[in-house]
Amino acid sequence: MQPSQRYMLTIHDLFTISDGALCGVEAEVAILDSGVEIDRMKFSGKCQSKGGYSRSYCGKSGLEAALVSGPGRIDFVLAQA
Repeated sequence: MQPSQRYMLTIHDLFTISDGALCGVEAEVAILDSGVEIDRMKFSGKCQSKGGYSRSYCGKSGLEAALVSGPGRIDFVLAQA
């Protein structure tokens, strides 16, 4: 069994503008192991804060994440112990 790593997934600019108003949206992020999707996380709502919205994720080492749908951008990094 491989040791588990803790990652921090942060999504930035989770919103859209409709008729001049900021609106919440949905976004999906795929968790990848060697390019193969092993999990998917869904986000819904509105976040425009400078720091974004973060969630922790536990899994094996070497995982990556990709924004599959929705606006914004993501960061996926190993969390500090």
